[in-house]
Amino acid sequence: MIVKIIPATKRSASFPAVGYNTGKLDKNKGELMKVSGFGPLEGLQHWRPEDYRNYLKAVSATNKAVQKPQFHAVISAGGKSHDKQQLTEIAAQWLAAMGYGNQPYLLVFHKDTQNNHIHIVTTRVDKQGKKINDSFENIRAIKHLNQILGIDEKHSARQDIAKALSFTYSTKAQLMMILESQGYTTKEADGKLEAIKFGHKQGEIDLVQLRFSVAKPERFSQLKAIFHRYALVYDTSLQLKPNGYTSAFAEYLKEKHGLILLFHASGDKPPYGYSVIDHSGKAVFKGSEIIALKELLSIRSTAEIPTEEKIWQEQDHSEAIKTYYAALLKAALYNYPDLAQGLRHQGLDLLFDGEAFFLTDKGGTFYTNAGELLDDEGYRELVRQFGQLTELDLEVKQQYTEDITVNIADDVDDQQIHGMRRRRQKKARTNTR
Repeated sequence: MIVKIIPATKRSASFPAVGYNTGKLDKNKGELMKVSGFGPLEGLQHWRPEDYRNYLKAVSATNKAVQKPQFHAVISAGGKSHDKQQLTEIAAQWLAAMGYGNQPYLLVFHKDTQNNHIHIVTTRVDKQGKKINDSFENIRAIKHLNQILGIDEKHSARQDIAKALSFTYSTKAQLMMILESQGYTTKEADGKLEAIKFGHKQGEIDLVQLRFSVAKPERFSQLKAIFHRYALVYDTSLQLKPNGYTSAFAEYLKEKHGLILLFHASGDKPPYGYSVIDHSGKAVFKGSEIIALKELLSIRSTAEIPTEEKIWQEQDHSEAIKTYYAALLKAALYNYPDLAQGLRHQGLDLLFDGEAFFLTDKGGTFYTNAGELLDDEGYRELVRQFGQLTELDLEVKQQYTEDITVNIADDVDDQQIHGMRRRRQKKARTNTR
């Protein structure tokens, strides 16, 4: 199940989401499941969209400082796993957990897509003129939905910790970097390393169990080649962002190679060094072991940016490698709340070229037809979950545009499910996501 808070626009003060959702009712593509907190409007037998819109605008007007008051969210089930009544109950519980339980809100069930989903429309201003807390709301949105669904965050933390411990690390600080890259903060107490997320301790590591080691020499050579090649293509100069220093070069390595560069600085002084978290090679390096920071920053880009066609080429892999990545893909499919989270946590990307799905890792060391890694049942589940994500993204993009429906799942028939596995086309693929 997926929850998505749709970003507000400049039109937010006029609550366009009301019209978007009531338009679904007019076309018999939606159903108004619940109206709450609207006072006398709830008793109307014949209501107009502007009645609810005006009520929300009136409540929002009590706090002029909130210029984008509309709160619009979607909770999407996997296929038909939850019906409209179940989604309504989940949405009401989720709203209460997010602090909107006493707000005026509309719950509209949409039935025009492959995946049942419900839209939530309310205001960020309460009836006393106070703004509802929106701190870390995207993180809290997932956390509260997981709690309502009974998903164990501590179990997820145990998986993340196990993954961190599978890395090659030579110091305790490097292990802490891996956990922090997964969204945890760390704290050492009583011989334990605590992993903290959502303000609570989710798990811990007994420090006596740590096993320090050094990465394989051949990986050093591979990373040096990657750094020297792409430092000539992407700007290495550093910019200070809210979450630390970064560069176009660092962003490229993170996106395409699964290499996270962490720059170390003291106070407001420029960075004095950096570390590299290698998700593809499952190791942590001192940046100076690959290329000194001073030398890296002195490189100026001179080459053209390579196209996707030059980067992504279907590769031949041994059966052992395929078995390993098949296990990672199955974990992404079945062990996480949604496919996007699973792929992200496993360090994978899923590409779709209009015909077939291809799996790659962040480092670009693995790239093959996903049909070769899954049986028919697993591949159908991949198609279903990918379709759900695509469908939800479309909902976000078209909430203020003409109503259209595109389902990627509908475009993958039985012939493709079996044919993709047989067909190994040696041509470039592009990431369409």
